[in-house]
Amino acid sequence: MGKSIRSKSKLRAKTVKRNGEFQKFVDGRNDRIAAKLAEKTKKQDDEKRAKKAEEGEDIEEVKEDKEMQVDGENKKKVSTSGWRESRTQIYKQRKIKGKKSKTMKF
Repeated sequence: MGKSIRSKSKLRAKTVKRNGEFQKFVDGRNDRIAAKLAEKTKKQDDEKRAKKAEEGEDIEEVKEDKEMQVDGENKKKVSTSGWRESRTQIYKQRKIKGKKSKTMKF
């Protein structure tokens, strides 16, 4: 009978091939991609600096302008007690209200 692809001998043979024969090609491709990415990133950074220099702005000034401004007066106080607006909480609230409304009448 033939061996399954999932058998131990087949898996071991594939692992040996993957780590021995094909690994150098994978490593070479990864090195080329990393070098190309580093080159493009450096080029983009140089272009950004040149553009900022033309506009007459420093990089530090731009970073200071981008800081988030927080207004303390406009914050709305959030209540952390009481019922939430989730479906499960609404279900529980209705279930509890239903039990309270039932009374015995004679």
